[in-house]
Amino acid sequence: MTELTQRLVAFIQDNLVLDGDDIKVDETTPLLVSGLLDSLRTARLLNFLRKDVGVPVPAAKLDPENFKDVATIVAMVRELESV
Repeated sequence: MTELTQRLVAFIQDNLVLDGDDIKVDETTPLLVSGLLDSLRTARLLNFLRKDVGVPVPAAKLDPENFKDVATIVAMVRELESV
């Protein structure tokens, strides 16, 4: 697991999983299907990517396909870093 993957998994587990939810996040946890990402949580995730990771996500990338799981988010971030 890459450092970015570990950071994203930890952020989601610590900040987006509600207390009492018995969800263990890994790089393949379906974030949308499981209900982990709603509009507020997505905004928090985008803020984390912008401030802590240093990669702002443009509106053109705000497609559910890019937020299916941590692995797809990491792939999107790597793509944005290379631009």
